[in-house]
Amino acid sequence: MEAEFAVEEYGWRAQAGRSLIETLIVVRNIALLTAAAVPQMSSGRRLLRSAALPKEGATQLRYARQLAMSQREAVTFQYVNSTKTIKIFDHNNVNNATASCIMKGQDVLTASGYPNTPCTTTVLTVSLAAGTSLPASEIKYGIPSAITATTLDDGNTLTALSGSPAAVNITFQSNGTVIDATGAYTRPALFFYNNQVPTETASAISILGAAGRIKVWRYSTSASKFAE
Repeated sequence: MEAEFAVEEYGWRAQAGRSLIETLIVVRNIALLTAAAVPQMSSGRRLLRSAALPKEGATQLRYARQLAMSQREAVTFQYVNSTKTIKIFDHNNVNNATASCIMKGQDVLTASGYPNTPCTTTVLTVSLAAGTSLPASEIKYGIPSAITATTLDDGNTLTALSGSPAAVNITFQSNGTVIDATGAYTRPALFFYNNQVPTETASAISILGAAGRIKVWRYSTSASKFAE
């Protein structure tokens, strides 16, 4: 009886041993699969969040244009590169209680302190990094060096940063158009990318000054161009 019990006990232990080995193998395989999947998941999240860059920029541009038209005043969209921040300025240049603030929308462009003139109020300040859940260090303004086709299909090209701090200012007139100080229609375009995956995340936002139309573009690696 003792021998039979010992055999059964030994068999049980042997079986338990095999189960333990099998369990360890399964755990190892899961660890290997997880290790392989994590970088892909991180890359996928980065691509998804980077896709929000042009969307956020276009949303704020459309808001600035809508504000200019609804209030019949000049309104400026500003992108500040050092802080990755968008600001929207209302120039309060119509029906202002202060006579010196009243001016044509075109004259706002050459007013002292433009775009933040003495008559101006800041309507909105929003961080691109916060709006897209991306680290500010990954957000780059411009076009990756590997991309040579830099003119959009609507003819718009990169608007260079200027001033101090380096920024892009786009002023919508009361009718929704965008002009320069001479009164000519402009065609600004903002380009962004994530420096961790530059060509895969390159994007642009263009504005047709005469119509005020705002378009979002993304670089197609297969077509080697920016496409709507």
